[in-house]
Amino acid sequence: MGVVRGRFPIPRSGRGLLVAAAALLVVLGGAAAGLAVALTRSGGGLSKADFSGYQFEFSYPSGWQREDWCWLGTTYFPLTLLTTANPAPTCQPSTIFGFGTPLPPLQKLGPNGVTVWWTAANRSALGALKPNTRLDGQPAHVAWRRESTKRTIHSFVNCPGKGTTQRSLIALITGTAPGAPRIRVGAVVCGPDFASGLADVRRMLDSLRFTS
Repeated sequence: MGVVRGRFPIPRSGRGLLVAAAALLVVLGGAAAGLAVALTRSGGGLSKADFSGYQFEFSYPSGWQREDWCWLGTTYFPLTLLTTANPAPTCQPSTIFGFGTPLPPLQKLGPNGVTVWWTAANRSALGALKPNTRLDGQPAHVAWRRESTKRTIHSFVNCPGKGTTQRSLIALITGTAPGAPRIRVGAVVCGPDFASGLADVRRMLDSLRFTS
C-alpha cells in the first residue's frame, strides 16, 4: 500500500486563509503525514483514490499515472491528475513570483491517450449545476463533446494529429463536504480507439462513492 497526499477544505474567513497558507507551507515542507490518504490497488487492474477530506472516493485503471496537485486555492481546490502519459506532468507550487502549475497542465497526449483531472470547489467557483444524471445518488451534469486537437488559449490537453478530433468531458457533481460541495471532473480522450478510453472514464465516474 502506498501513501499519497490528501486534500482538505479550508476556512473561508480571512483568518482561515492565513491558517491555510501556513498549513500549505507545512505540506510543501514535507510534513504532510497527518493529511495522507491511502492509495490501494483493488482487483481487476484498478486503483482507489480516497479523498476523505472531501468525503469521496473512486477507482481508476491502475495503468494510469497519478499526480496529486501541490497547491490549494481559496474557492477552488485542485486534487489530482490521472493520465496515460508516462511520466505524468509534475506540479510546481505557487511562489511570490507567480502562480503554480494549473490543473490540467499543458499536455500533449499520444494515440489512444487519456487524461483526467479532479477538483473540488464551493458553488460560486463553478456556477449553477443543471443535473442530467446522478452519481452515487447525487445530482450531476455529465457532458461529452468533440473538439479539435489544435491548441488554443482554451485547450490545455491535446491529442496528436491534424484535422482530427478528440473527446472532451466536463462533469459537475454535487458533493457532500461542507467546505467544498461541488466536484468537477474533466477529461480528454484520444483516438483512434475512442471506445476504450471513453469506457474507462465512464467506469471511473460510476465508481464514485461519497463517504460522509
